[in-house]
Amino acid sequence: MAEKKRKKRKKMNKQKLVLLLSLLGIVAAVGIGFGIFAFFGRGSVTIGGAIRGYFKAIEAEDVDRYIRLCYPSVWSDNYQPRGEDVDLSLLVEAVFARQSGTKVEEVTIEREEKLEDVFVRRIENKVKEIYNVDLSLSAVYRVYFTLKVSYISNGEEVTYTGEPISRYIYKYKGKWYYLADALLLVDMDIEE
Repeated sequence: MAEKKRKKRKKMNKQKLVLLLSLLGIVAAVGIGFGIFAFFGRGSVTIGGAIRGYFKAIEAEDVDRYIRLCYPSVWSDNYQPRGEDVDLSLLVEAVFARQSGTKVEEVTIEREEKLEDVFVRRIENKVKEIYNVDLSLSAVYRVYFTLKVSYISNGEEVTYTGEPISRYIYKYKGKWYYLADALLLVDMDIEE
């Protein structure tokens, strides 16, 4: 009789172990999936991450990272303003060529302002008009932030925090992107 109880306990312990390992496997798979979504691919999982990533891409003159943080692939892969073939990478390189060597030390978000659906639709319509690309944006925010920057002047490093500025960040398929397309911003008459 005691032998039967031991076998039953061992069987229950094995079942618990299998269940526990299965649950750990599921949690690990979900964690890996989230990690891939969050850290690889395009956009950022947070508004702050999109802003910081944008300035880091400029600082590093990383064309691919800049494009991944500003354009979903459906837009960058079809970057044809008004039907013209334009090399987006060359445009980004031109942006980098105009940089002054200023390094962004810190980004402090002061305020986030969710914009009304009418503004979101206006951006979607303008992207469709200029690029013939359909974007279903889930949100657009005007974000106010300050930058602590440093640069070299006369051989010495100068650091200062600028006045608050505002920029637009949009959400597409669960990721946040920095709205940096100059043609779109100018055509919409949005001050950047």
